[in-house]
Amino acid sequence: MNLSVLTDDELVVLFKDGSERAFREIYTRYWKGVFQVAYKKTHYKELAEELTQNLFVDLWRRRETVTIVSISNYLFGGLKYSIINHYKSQLVRENYQDHLKVLKNDTVENTDYLLMLNELSGALSDGIARLPKKTGEVFKLSRLEHYSVKDISRELNISEKAVEYHITQSLKSMRFHLKDYLFLPVLLSLFL
Repeated sequence: MNLSVLTDDELVVLFKDGSERAFREIYTRYWKGVFQVAYKKTHYKELAEELTQNLFVDLWRRRETVTIVSISNYLFGGLKYSIINHYKSQLVRENYQDHLKVLKNDTVENTDYLLMLNELSGALSDGIARLPKKTGEVFKLSRLEHYSVKDISRELNISEKAVEYHITQSLKSMRFHLKDYLFLPVLLSLFL
């Protein structure tokens, strides 16, 4: 039997009954038109070939359950949704990749910031260790434990004027010792 003389409706009936010859005839009639529309919409030959191939593979797999009123409408409608789904999934992939880049940059920036804070902590400890004992105590109470001048005076049993002197001296020394870190907001709060 020559299937090329059959109408689309007759071919669909044979195809739904599992006729591979009917499927090949549908493929022969429509693959070029489907491919051309896919290529016109995507501008990529490989993508157009893939979408066309997937459409026909899906048609064959669903032959027993698919409802086809018009094979032409079914194929070109299916192609339209395949193209839309392709671009949707591509957009999701791109958004995910952008998200990963941002996440990676944030992680790198956070890691760099944490390393710098760790270095700062060491430099701060070193700077305090270089201060005279009383000046170091006043600095710690004033800047790290947030004691007032009056409270430091009572705690260390020295005059408020002496506390102010030690704070001034410690800040001068620490500014010089920590000059490489003065741009960090954490450190700025110590010197204000």
